Amino acid sequence: MEIVDIIESNALIKDMLKHCPYDILKRWERKDYKRGEVICQQDMVHDYFYIIIDGYVNISRTAENGRKYSQSIYKKGDYFGELEIFDLKPYICSVEALTDTKTIRIKRKYFLQWISSDLYFSLYITRTLCDSFYKLSKLAGENTLYSLKYRICNYLLYEADSSGKKDWPLEVRINKEQLSEQFAVTSRSINRVLQYLKEKGLIDVSNNSIFITDIEGLRAEEKISREE
Repeated sequence: MEIVDIIESNALIKDMLKHCPYDILKRWERKDYKRGEVICQQDMVHDYFYIIIDGYVNISRTAENGRKYSQSIYKKGDYFGELEIFDLKPYICSVEALTDTKTIRIKRKYFLQWISSDLYFSLYITRTLCDSFYKLSKLAGENTLYSLKYRICNYLLYEADSSGKKDWPLEVRINKEQLSEQFAVTSRSINRVLQYLKEKGLIDVSNNSIFITDIEGLRAEEKISREE
């Protein structure tokens, strides 16, 4: 009943699981993680598919020299484990809880039964994976072609647009260290850009968040920095 209540209370998860067969639905389990806890470790095999029901997680890869690159921040309604689960491959990235995080998860055996019997979910996975790869390809090109200022402006605008919120200032839950990891640059470089945007009155910065105070000004700054 707890799993059913979780599904019913979250529109994104309800949409994903709305045609899940009952014998598969009852195989889901709740799993919670504390802030800073590693949910899945890079280069290790994990036997579950996960959906986030609350909290934020960091998807990152660490090189042999210890340098960390953050690929993305996942939130409620996002899923992970789909890339590795079919052939039980080691995780490409680590998944770490940025906040106290709640998930539901299902074992590989039942995941494979689900995706083979639920055409709606198969199409959902295909569509959302294509969308993710599209964004990653776009990001890879921007990381090569455009300045760090443009990339940070673009990231903040994407987060603002995808949140659907209209409250100002709008909070983006990411700190300087996470931005440094995400864009694979030094903290000093991140600080320089954030300070510039702050002095122009476009953002404000706290320990764990960036607040967008002038979204139209930020859009204009993104456009200018794209051409620099």
